[in-house]
Amino acid sequence: MRKQKSKMLQCLLCMLLIVSMLAGCSKETKSTGETGGSTSGSSDLKPVTLHFIFYGDKKAATDEVWDKIAEYTKDKLNAKFDVQFIAGTDFTQKLLVKAAAGDAWDMNFDSDWTCYYQMIANDSYMALDDLLPKYAPDLYKIYQDKGILDAARSKGKVVSLPWTMSMNNRTFFQWRGDLTEKAGITVDKASLKNWEGVDAFLQQLKTAYPDKYIIENAGTIGSQEGLMELGHGLAINLNDPTCKVVTMESTQSYMDKAKYAEKWQKEGIIWKDILTDTTDHNTYINEGKLITKWGTHEFSNQKRAWLEEGARWDYTEVYPDGLYANRSPLSNLVAIPATSENPERTLMFLNLLEKDQTLYDMVQYGIQGKTYNLNGKEAVYPEGMNAESSNYMDWGGRWALWKPQFMRPDASYGEGFWQAEADYAASLPQNVNSPLNGFNFDVTNVKTQVAQRDQIYADANKLIEVGLAGDAGKAVNKLISDADAAGTKDILAECQKQIDAFLAAKQK
Repeated sequence: MRKQKSKMLQCLLCMLLIVSMLAGCSKETKSTGETGGSTSGSSDLKPVTLHFIFYGDKKAATDEVWDKIAEYTKDKLNAKFDVQFIAGTDFTQKLLVKAAAGDAWDMNFDSDWTCYYQMIANDSYMALDDLLPKYAPDLYKIYQDKGILDAARSKGKVVSLPWTMSMNNRTFFQWRGDLTEKAGITVDKASLKNWEGVDAFLQQLKTAYPDKYIIENAGTIGSQEGLMELGHGLAINLNDPTCKVVTMESTQSYMDKAKYAEKWQKEGIIWKDILTDTTDHNTYINEGKLITKWGTHEFSNQKRAWLEEGARWDYTEVYPDGLYANRSPLSNLVAIPATSENPERTLMFLNLLEKDQTLYDMVQYGIQGKTYNLNGKEAVYPEGMNAESSNYMDWGGRWALWKPQFMRPDASYGEGFWQAEADYAASLPQNVNSPLNGFNFDVTNVKTQVAQRDQIYADANKLIEVGLAGDAGKAVNKLISDADAAGTKDILAECQKQIDAFLAAKQK
């Protein structure tokens, strides 16, 4: 009997020991893992600091706001935030340098108009195919529902997290409507549909306002020929069903830009020290010193923090009958660099942002009563504050984190603004969806040539578009010659091969 009791006691002790060991293993596993889309207590997550990089200037209350965001999300993320900014004029160069140096951070703003194509060409962004559905399931579902995932891929892998807005950015020309009235200038909008009409109008403004900055550059007008840029200074013509790839510098639109830039520089319409002038051109506009700009339907209709009473934009489309592609999902995006130490936690943050109005308000507008107030549904500046003196609202790069379901009217965009943008994109037959939606040029086979071409094109274009490259025809021909010597023909052939395969696959 005693032997039986002894054996039973030994068995019970062994079972208790095994259970204790299993519980310990379970606790250890939880403490080192991430929780994925389902958020449990912060005790399951080790504390981390997420390092984010956005676009533009860092506003005064940024750190305080993101400290509050860390407090609000502590139970779900257990993360602090280190949020830095790179000035717009330096953004592309500095982000590329940081990536090339192997610097580690967790998320950054990017776009097809900054350095996204260069970053993916260098494999600087992390592939998220496995992580995205696990740690950001709500965001992943929205991408699936909107058909955005194809556009987010490079080399077959999801490497970016695009915005989900609908709009069209065909070229508009904007001018200070109040100043033309004051000067007695009668504006015939029908005459401002091409380069010649814009040039004649700028001459009138220069005569009327000789002490003001008239225009900052000669922009590329894609709708002049129906061009859609692909990055790396390449484009297709939307009128061509074969999607033949061309270089921008070989097009008439580019040559016209170069010639008018040279003309306007000589005439003082573009100011001579524009490349060394570090003042934000938006500041010049708000102060009434710069009185025209190339714009879009969005920029023409948004509210602006004018410092002069009665200041307002007037505007019209340029080359309005030309085809122009609706804006790409890659127009504004965030991405996680390959060097990130916390991709899971970053995705968890983005997933929370997709379903939490309070978090969204904090990220976009800041701290109520300090960086913004609510006037009904509208987010407004606190008393005595405006866009120029804002301590947080309207920060650069926020566009990539816009969520249509949570967006409030604010100082820049009124009630229903974004629906109007979507309606405009759908309203004209000339506003078309890109035939290459979902296509990304894989530069692996021409990586050296692309790197050389990117540098040559960027350096030349910087001077050409403001008329500081000398004779326009010679400058463009030199760009063509230098780019050809760097291997542009190889790049065109490789890109065309990939486009042909992409279009063929869509027909299957």
